[in-house]
Amino acid sequence: MSIINSYCKEGKPLINVSDCYEKSDITFDSFIVTFSRRIIDLLKDNDLIEVVSIDGIRSISEIYPVYRFKGTNIGLIKTSIGAPITSVLLMEVAHIYNCNKAVIFGTCGALDKNIEPSTLIVPSACYRDEGTSYHYMEPSDYIDIKNYKDVSSYLDELNLKYVIGKSWTTDAFFRETDIEMNERKKEGCIAVEMELAAVEAVARYHNIDIYPFLYRADNLDSKSWDRGARDSMLSNDKRLEIINVAYYIAKRIAEK
Repeated sequence: MSIINSYCKEGKPLINVSDCYEKSDITFDSFIVTFSRRIIDLLKDNDLIEVVSIDGIRSISEIYPVYRFKGTNIGLIKTSIGAPITSVLLMEVAHIYNCNKAVIFGTCGALDKNIEPSTLIVPSACYRDEGTSYHYMEPSDYIDIKNYKDVSSYLDELNLKYVIGKSWTTDAFFRETDIEMNERKKEGCIAVEMELAAVEAVARYHNIDIYPFLYRADNLDSKSWDRGARDSMLSNDKRLEIINVAYYIAKRIAEK
């Protein structure tokens, strides 16, 4: 079988999440996935979250604590960068805590120089330049983000400025080339990141609803790389502002 045609819809998985983890007595109404350890530290410092499980999700290389916002049934986990680990963590939290609603947010690179640093971006579709999604759905160039209109409406409720557009999901951070960027721009991509195409495909396969948004860090739409406002450069006030957006969306989807 050619790798090009390797998707096998009828194939039975040899390993399932349920083989690795039992369900918890704790359940979440929704949960949030972040990439930022600084956001986790900030929430801890402000006594806004509590540990549900310090080592409930683990791998050979890392332990992933699971948190909950105090006084709520909204969970929180920090993932690592990359499509495989982020999509697997989504599956694991959904299974363990019996929850099929998740907010995922993180930084991205801009493919449009007119997008200001830290601007919120709602991805409407993602270019599938990664590997994970091809194990969960038929091959295609793009995958639509199912719930992007809901994310947009929640940001409207908060009277926040944002932009909507396609995103380029890629595994190859150092192979984001000028030629590829220009092709993606022609197709309507305004951002580049490393996870969302995979996460959307995995979520659909496992009947999980995800509600993603991005915020602009660096900019590729320039003569040379513009490092922009990366997460390490943000103020704590800005980080709290962003996590409050994720928390608001998590509350709204928990009500559905």
